[in-house]
Amino acid sequence: MSWLSRLRNAANSARLDRELREEMESHIENRAEALMGAGMSPEDAAREARKRMGNQLLYRESSREARLFPWLESLLQDVRFGSRMLRKSAGITMAAVLALGLAIGACTAAFSLIDALLLRPLPVTHPERLVALSYPSVMAGRPDGDSFSYPVFQRFRDASASVAYLFAVNYGPGRQVASFGGSEEENARMSWISGEAFGVLGIPPAQGRTLNAGDSQRRNPVAMLGYSFWQSRFGASPDVLGRWMTWNGRRFQIVGVTQKGFYGLDPGFLTDVWLPIENVARDAKDLANPEVYFLGVWGELKPGATPERLRQVLQPVFAGARMELRRSFERDGIPPAEMPRILNAGIKVESAKNGHANIVRLQFQHPLWILSIVAGLVLLIACSNLANLFVARADAREKEMAMRAAVGAGRARLMQQMLIECGLIAAAACAVGLAFAQTAAPALVDRLMPSTMPAYLDLQLNARVFLFVALAGLAATLVFGAIPALRASFASPDAALKSGGRSSARTRALRPLIAAQVGFSFVVLFVSGLLLVSFRNLMNVDLGFTKQGVILFGLDGRRLDDAGANRTAILTTLERIRQQPGVQAASMSNIELVAGPFAPLIRPMMRMPGQAGTERGPFYLKVAPGFFNTMQIRTLGGRDFTAADLAADASSVIVNQAFARKYFPDGDPLGRRFDRGDDNGWAPQQIVGVVADAKYNSLRETPSPTVYEPLRYVGGARLAVRTAESPAAIGPLLRQAVTQTNPAVRVSMMELESKKIENGILPERLLALLAGFFVLVAAALAAVGLYGVLSYLVVRQTKEIGIRMALGAQRGAVARMVLTDMALMIALGSALGLAAGLALARYVESMLFEVRPSDWTSAALPLAALAAIAVLAALGPLTRALRVDPGTALRCD
Repeated sequence: MSWLSRLRNAANSARLDRELREEMESHIENRAEALMGAGMSPEDAAREARKRMGNQLLYRESSREARLFPWLESLLQDVRFGSRMLRKSAGITMAAVLALGLAIGACTAAFSLIDALLLRPLPVTHPERLVALSYPSVMAGRPDGDSFSYPVFQRFRDASASVAYLFAVNYGPGRQVASFGGSEEENARMSWISGEAFGVLGIPPAQGRTLNAGDSQRRNPVAMLGYSFWQSRFGASPDVLGRWMTWNGRRFQIVGVTQKGFYGLDPGFLTDVWLPIENVARDAKDLANPEVYFLGVWGELKPGATPERLRQVLQPVFAGARMELRRSFERDGIPPAEMPRILNAGIKVESAKNGHANIVRLQFQHPLWILSIVAGLVLLIACSNLANLFVARADAREKEMAMRAAVGAGRARLMQQMLIECGLIAAAACAVGLAFAQTAAPALVDRLMPSTMPAYLDLQLNARVFLFVALAGLAATLVFGAIPALRASFASPDAALKSGGRSSARTRALRPLIAAQVGFSFVVLFVSGLLLVSFRNLMNVDLGFTKQGVILFGLDGRRLDDAGANRTAILTTLERIRQQPGVQAASMSNIELVAGPFAPLIRPMMRMPGQAGTERGPFYLKVAPGFFNTMQIRTLGGRDFTAADLAADASSVIVNQAFARKYFPDGDPLGRRFDRGDDNGWAPQQIVGVVADAKYNSLRETPSPTVYEPLRYVGGARLAVRTAESPAAIGPLLRQAVTQTNPAVRVSMMELESKKIENGILPERLLALLAGFFVLVAAALAAVGLYGVLSYLVVRQTKEIGIRMALGAQRGAVARMVLTDMALMIALGSALGLAAGLALARYVESMLFEVRPSDWTSAALPLAALAAIAVLAALGPLTRALRVDPGTALRCD
């Protein structure tokens, strides 16, 4: 019989039994007819036929086993029986499904983010063959560098033609202002890439054609749209081909649309427009400058080639390029002792199948793993709760299991029954968890990056997610179902004739589960508490300036011709903005304060008078007159910048307290001089003012020596405006005023200073938000679990409590009897949880700010929370225990 028929019979065993009975009766009738033909009476023939047939039940059972899978039939029977048992206690079942589903959903959401950002291969033809080049950073201890100049890329491509197909990509442009066939401008995320890249990656077009190597020689520059951008911006219209877009003053003709599902080489970002590198930079000197590193170099290994072979081919080329840059390194102030390490650095060829390690991955890789660990701990808390519940259910069904054993059920069948019931709970929880993850994961993605640079992760339900959920459900079933299943398998037929019995044994079985649940809960509360306190400290840090009420505008002044035009634009724009209603102060800077961990830091070389040696100087920030008044940074001495300081030959600078303490500890820095080094040599600097310390780039930093110099070029400057009105109301008016004052200056973005600072701590904010959520979930699960265990123990000890009270026991003695074991297990679980929490805290320590795991307050908070939870959970059961009537208790079974 085919296996399909066996499966069908196992699913409908009642029909098979009916068919077997009919077949058996047919054989008996045929034999009886033969006997009647031999002269026997119908009654005798029927009796003789049944006699000759033998044991019909045995034949029927052997035939059943031949026509179905007995193990599958037993599974289906247990599934049907388990479903009926769970429906009998629907309320408890629903609570168990929701608790476990929430925990599985949190784990699934964390896995979905980690998979999409860190683990999933790029959507290209051969991701396993992709490699990317990098090298040790010039600054010791910093992450590896992965940017190369265009001439170096060309040398790499020529040298490696027999080993790999190399192509170049630029990670930097990001979201840019562009227009698509109309006067209205919009932001689109640009990526520059060499023309041969799409052929190497094997990405076919959804419309038109892909970029190719010949596009670098075309007179008319071309562009390719991303699939999602094509859908959202153009409604998936095929008429987009041949249209023109304008970016940075140049026109590009749209020739194609990328394949659906290809988001780019940067997991975490979605590329809207692809442009050939040569077309974009054809008029720029940077393309031919070997000192301008702005390209990432990727490649696809040819069949049979290895990364090591490619590295051997490229190393001589890289070494030669490094030697050519020696003078550049010397100008940058690299110490002579460090020069051999830099010049002899080795090229690295590493797998790129998971994409480029961009800002999203660098910022959130560690927080997402922390999230997954805490979510796993919440899952263990939920499993501990369910283990307690099913241990209690197994004890309540002890007579049932004993009777099943008495009629022939083996230990394996009894364990199977309990595990299947646990599996049904887990299966329903997996469905709930998937639904929760589908809602939670996109909400988390929205919080990964600011709205001005939104993150994108492909969170589609795929085989990897379904497999993870299935494995999580299976693991949860085994974790919370193993102990109840083992207890059920030891059921003795003798127990069916007894009642009451083994309350102390049952209590002992619950002790490790209580301790485990408390331990897991403590770890979640401990780690989450550290993250919450750390985030509170970050939000309350002293910035040295006032962030509220300041609007930031990004300025694009690249169309200004010379220094004079820039100086005029700065002064006239500030004058016009300061005259607007509701404006209290306004100024400019080359970057905003606390711009984030990836903002460009300027630290030129410095030389003090009378000293022969040089050193890497302090931080530099270029600001316009009125900056300190606008940001409300206290002036401690001297003066602010004036319009005269914007002249090219002016040497005026303003320093902060940290600079004065370090370089002039014994005197007044006003009027003192020092030299600043750059590519043009040494420029004299004279201190005309001293201001208070302020955070320069990060909330975590200790104020460093900082020099403020006059802003002389608009470029990509930031206009800071302090207002007394709502930013939403005054912002558009200020944007219009900037454009009207000087049409060559465009506003590229508008954002609140306070919002910008908050965007700089998005990983900490995300962890704090999730930590608060997990604190609530862990507290609720711990409270429900402890309440359930105490209630169960009180019910099982009702007769013992009644006897004690009948013999004169006081309420205090009864309370101690009920709570002693629980208190000991809570203490043991807290101790184990503290040890585990301190070990885990080392992993999250890099995310903490002004809080240490070893401080006693760090442990006191979760201990106090657990104590409060235990007290609340114990109130109900303890009240019932103290109200037990001895007469009623002695009459109960």
